[in-house]
Amino acid sequence: MLLYMQKVLTALFKVLMACLIICSGANADPTHDNGQTHLHGAKLQGQGRMTYWGFDLYDAQLFVTGNGNQASYALKINYLRNFKADALREQTMKEMRQLGVSDENRQKWSVSLEKIFPNIAPGHSLTAIYRPQRGTLFLHNGQVVGEVPGDDFSKSFFGIWLDPRTSAPQLRTQLLSQGCTPSFINQQC
Repeated sequence: MLLYMQKVLTALFKVLMACLIICSGANADPTHDNGQTHLHGAKLQGQGRMTYWGFDLYDAQLFVTGNGNQASYALKINYLRNFKADALREQTMKEMRQLGVSDENRQKWSVSLEKIFPNIAPGHSLTAIYRPQRGTLFLHNGQVVGEVPGDDFSKSFFGIWLDPRTSAPQLRTQLLSQGCTPSFINQQC
């Protein structure tokens, strides 16, 4: 049953992505990168719900395109509660600190995320797309809101959910499903 639901969700995602590409194609500037090109052919690897002290916070889905070191990943978070942008940024920095990210990097990335993270309401989504050797592109409700360059940031950001040392091991297991930790986070698989 779970495999059937994953196939249905993957098919629905592909149809939605095709509609978005077709609908935006008529007015699209071919030099503008709207993030959709990085999700073309993406496959759902896993999904789960983040719950804290009995409160449902968000649903997360991990998508993957390509193979090996050239694979791109997208982490889509569908929020179930209100969150202020500053609270999201502060929690991100806290999680990174727990993973051992240096103060210097956290300070630099906090400034970048201050410009990217929006206030969130129930029903909003935030998607982070890892692009090898380029960094992480962020979309809010499907619209590009910014990017942070560098694989170091990507490793640290995606590590919040996918690193073996995550503070949410049950969600990590659900997101990875039967797959391995992405190689840009942990080479051991």
